[in-house]
Amino acid sequence: MHITVTASPLEVVLLVGLFLLLLLLWRAVGRRRSYRTSRAGRARRSGPHPRRRPSWRVDHGARLARRYGRERSPDWPRVEQEHLLREPACVSCGYKGQALQVHHIRPFHLYPDLELDPHNLITLCQVRGREHHLLLGHLDDWESYNPNVRNDVRRFHKENAQQISAEPAWQQEVRLRPHP
Repeated sequence: MHITVTASPLEVVLLVGLFLLLLLLWRAVGRRRSYRTSRAGRARRSGPHPRRRPSWRVDHGARLARRYGRERSPDWPRVEQEHLLREPACVSCGYKGQALQVHHIRPFHLYPDLELDPHNLITLCQVRGREHHLLLGHLDDWESYNPNVRNDVRRFHKENAQQISAEPAWQQEVRLRPHP
C-alpha cells in the first residue's frame, strides 16, 4: 500500500511556518512556568526559581516553638554539633549523611529546661523512604512527640517508613500520640 500526498510549494511553506510558530510558542510558555511534571507525575522545579529546602534542613522544632512564643537557645548549634560528634548516625538505621537531625525526646517548647540537655537528644534521619525523625520521633505529625522514642528505635530497628507504618503497634501509638 502506497499513499501519495500532493501539496503545492505554498502549502508546504505555510505548514512549515505554522510548525515553527507552534514550536516557538511552546518553548516560550514552557520557560515561564516554574513547575513541570516528570513522567512519574511528580512536580519538579525548573527555571530561575530557587529550590525548596529539603525537609531534613527545615528546623521543625524552632518553627513550632515560635508558635508557642519560644526561640532556640543561642547555644543550640554548638550542642547540636557536639551531639552529632557523640552520636554520628541515625539510631534507628545507622544512616550517616546530610539528612541527620538531632531530635528532642521531650520537645523544648514544652520543656525549655531540657533544650540543651544531652540526655534529651537522639539522632534520627529524615531520608526519603525512611523518615525516622518524623515517624519515630514525632509519630507522623510534626506537632506531636514520642516520649517512647528510644524504645521504638529498638523495636523498629532497620525498618523503612513503609514497614514502620504497617506495624499495628506503631499505628496504636499514633492513635494515642500526645499533642501539645
